[in-house]
Amino acid sequence: MVVSFPTETYGDYAALEAYVVGLLPQDRPFAILGESFSGPLALRIAARRYKNLAAVILVASFIAKPVAWVPNFARHILHPLIFRLPIQTPLLRWFLLGRRPPTAMINDTVTSLQSVDPAVLAGRTKAALEVDATKAFVECPAPILYLGGTEDRLISSQTAERMKALRPNLECIMLDAPHFLLQRAPIAAAHAITGFLGRLHPLEATTSGLNQP
Repeated sequence: MVVSFPTETYGDYAALEAYVVGLLPQDRPFAILGESFSGPLALRIAARRYKNLAAVILVASFIAKPVAWVPNFARHILHPLIFRLPIQTPLLRWFLLGRRPPTAMINDTVTSLQSVDPAVLAGRTKAALEVDATKAFVECPAPILYLGGTEDRLISSQTAERMKALRPNLECIMLDAPHFLLQRAPIAAAHAITGFLGRLHPLEATTSGLNQP
């Protein structure tokens, strides 16, 4: 089940948490997957300690300060006008899509970004730069898989190491992929995720829901 966020109204992490919680299954085990911006959101939801929550999966995500090279003051100068500028394909390749992405994927990414109100993009970028989900990560009651890309130029390269230091039992798998890991390495990602869930819950692995905010 893929959870899509509103594209015309900005919701901070608290608002999006309330939105996603209303969609969670109540009658069966489930895992929740947080991709990129949604990693802290998945951890906030896990902190509610749902009895049916089997695992948390963080994909190309973070718990705090996702982009090491962005100065702290950047969050104070973000403005929707920045997100009204024409989308540059070379930047998409460098930061998100990686080397030689399919043309259709480039077009789909541009269309997706253009479908979101610039004020929403600015607000969520600011929220990502300000969030600190360290406590929720350390105290998460469910097992966590971190799935990262070795070619990710957006998320700090020290993210996985920092997470492992905070939570030694974290399962960490790095794939040869850019920030758009699920899109560029879908088969490898699927194998990593299903393998992780299968090791945790062998009998339920084929029937549990996988919710992705």
